[in-house]
Amino acid sequence: MKKFIWVIVATAAVVFLVYHFNVQSKNTRLENALASQYSNQLTSASEKLVTLSESIDQTLLFQDKEALDQPLEDVWRLSSDVRDSISSLPIDHETSTVWMNYLNRIGNSASLVKEGKIPVEEWQKSMKDARGNLLSLSDQWAFTNRNDGKKDYIVASFVNNKANKENDKNWKALGDSVKAYTESDFPMTASETDKQKKKDLQHIKDSEVTVEQVKQTFAKLFPELKDATIHITESAEDAPYPFYHVQFHKGIRIGYADFTKKGGHLLSYLLERPFDKTTISAETMKEKASTYMKSFGYTDTEMVEYRENHIAWHLAFARVDAKNDALIYADGMHLKIAKDNGELLGLNAMEYIQKENIGDQKVVPIDYKEIFSGDFTIEEERLAYVENKELQQRLAYEVLTRNDSIGTHRTYIDAQTHEILHTEKLP
Repeated sequence: MKKFIWVIVATAAVVFLVYHFNVQSKNTRLENALASQYSNQLTSASEKLVTLSESIDQTLLFQDKEALDQPLEDVWRLSSDVRDSISSLPIDHETSTVWMNYLNRIGNSASLVKEGKIPVEEWQKSMKDARGNLLSLSDQWAFTNRNDGKKDYIVASFVNNKANKENDKNWKALGDSVKAYTESDFPMTASETDKQKKKDLQHIKDSEVTVEQVKQTFAKLFPELKDATIHITESAEDAPYPFYHVQFHKGIRIGYADFTKKGGHLLSYLLERPFDKTTISAETMKEKASTYMKSFGYTDTEMVEYRENHIAWHLAFARVDAKNDALIYADGMHLKIAKDNGELLGLNAMEYIQKENIGDQKVVPIDYKEIFSGDFTIEEERLAYVENKELQQRLAYEVLTRNDSIGTHRTYIDAQTHEILHTEKLP
């Protein structure tokens, strides 16, 4: 009998241990999921605060009422977005209430300025401190979220705080909220995004080229690969436009190039190989980039930006309008150049080949003192084509301004109507 009782007790202990282990494992997985959720929410809220601060900077940049209209609208909208983010964070009620009220005052004040019920000067005076407070809060949240990469702080400060202080929400309810969060819409993959952005190239009127002609074009554009092993295939029937896909292999170099079937225009190019630790100078890189562009026949372009990583430079070019030297950003092109020897690693000419159809537009002289507020300095000025809200290409003044209080901004002003098309703050 004693032996039988001992067996029952031992079995019960095993069952209990297994149950306890399963519960602990489930709670640990839930903690991890919740920590990830709150980390994402903190990151999102921090990013929104930075965007809100930048929108406030734009309201300090202008004095023209029409130019202020959109930035004030952005401040009102973003302040509401940040309030929603704060309300979803498991922080203490007092802190949440203080910041919700603060953001509500900013949003309501922006709306009143837009309606003309609060003077612009009064708004700009009070917002000089507000923008700093928003950035300070963003930094605090970013630091809390980072915490040397440890999730224990997130769990202790947010997960357990949520579970312990809100008795009406048990772990199951929290689990359901995480499930809803993780089952929300995922971002599109790179290939889906690329496919969505592609346009039909039916405007190309050139005759179709043959496979042999593509081989000749490839050898002409890339003479260093003329003796490479190549394999050419045609695009699928459901492709957004017909093209030839050229795969090549030479020694340690492999890659591909795409050419349009109509006219044999180079759409893209990518090369892969091992990299050395040597680095050419930025000036040499620019010279090589200029040589590549000339050899491909892209002589009507200008480099507008470049950045680097540990193996390559990434360069952006824009077409230059022959009539007025304005940059056409929509007709862009991208190059990738190796840092070790300046070899061409990649090219994307999709936007350049698509070529925007741009009509004539008047250029009306502008007085920047009527547009910008406070003390500002014009660092750069030129003409460029950018999209307006109706997605029309408009000729604009591209102006780089510096203000000691709010930093440097790039602003695009419609050359004919003087409407503010776009403003961005520079680092």
